[in-house]
Amino acid sequence: MLHVTEIRSRRLFVAAGAVAALLLAGCAADPEGAAPGSEVEAEGGGGGGTIRVAYLATGSSLPLFVAAEKYADEVGIDVELVEVASGNESITGVATAQYDAGFAGIGSAAYNAFDEGLPVQYVAPMHAGYIEDYFIMSSQLAGSSEEAAVLAEDMSQLAGETFAANAPGVVTEALLGFALERGGLSMDEIALEYIAFPDQVPALANGGIAGGILSEPFPTQAEQNGAGYRPWATPTDEPPMPFTGIIYNTDWADENPQLAEDFMRAYAMAAEDLAENGWDTEEMLALVKEYTGADPKIIAAARQHHIPADLSVDFDVLLRYQEFFMEQGSLNYGEIIPEEEIWNFTWRDAALEN
Repeated sequence: MLHVTEIRSRRLFVAAGAVAALLLAGCAADPEGAAPGSEVEAEGGGGGGTIRVAYLATGSSLPLFVAAEKYADEVGIDVELVEVASGNESITGVATAQYDAGFAGIGSAAYNAFDEGLPVQYVAPMHAGYIEDYFIMSSQLAGSSEEAAVLAEDMSQLAGETFAANAPGVVTEALLGFALERGGLSMDEIALEYIAFPDQVPALANGGIAGGILSEPFPTQAEQNGAGYRPWATPTDEPPMPFTGIIYNTDWADENPQLAEDFMRAYAMAAEDLAENGWDTEEMLALVKEYTGADPKIIAAARQHHIPADLSVDFDVLLRYQEFFMEQGSLNYGEIIPEEEIWNFTWRDAALEN
């Protein structure tokens, strides 16, 4: 019988010194037991067992919800979903074996954890999307999407203006940098503020920021209430960019290869389901509401997230992220690490083969 446990209480957790150091060194929040593996058969071939997975209560975590609710029982495992407050909390918890797996935005915290030698690796992508869906400009500068599109053709005129991302060292900061570059503007030519997604909406409305990076449903809400407008339409001929990924505690995964593979099998089935049927079906909207409390009507009206059915990622895009974070000074090391070392597809490949 599928057993999915949601733990919503906040926990105080003192991380190991190495983890604390890397999080303090330019890896602010975005995007959280007992020692894992105690309930499973290490090296077992028969499957079964419980996996503790950290998740964030946002719609982008839907692949985890689907894996737990629809497919974990099919592969014969239990999934204990534990809500955490940020991607950094997930990385810290996974690195220190508080959780077996979790989500993480593609950002400097995970890169620094890997460089630190901690047992954390990305093992599969979670959600993907487009810069065009996230970048939005203030209605004080452009009164429609058409006007925003004209303004975005040459943003060099906005040098010195304030733009916002939700936190330093996270994937959304990189998306802001890429959006500005597209319009002929660089990060060192703007005033950068770190503002939570919901708070960027009124800042767009009153002109406190010229533009920002907002995750759904906030850009849709901003457009609906006239606070800001996206200058670019969602591309129809380009693949989406990976934004978040699944991370494993690799010590746990090496000790429990069957459970690690079985979870990835359930996750791969969830990815195929979402890729084929969409993120906005009645069934999926109900899951988002259950785990996040979000209004299904608002989620349905927003531009949808994406996930590749084959759980593939573009290493060129990933390298572009790492180079951005190095340029911004949020990495604790000085030479690029090959992405093939940071991403470990052992369990994904085994799951797809089976």
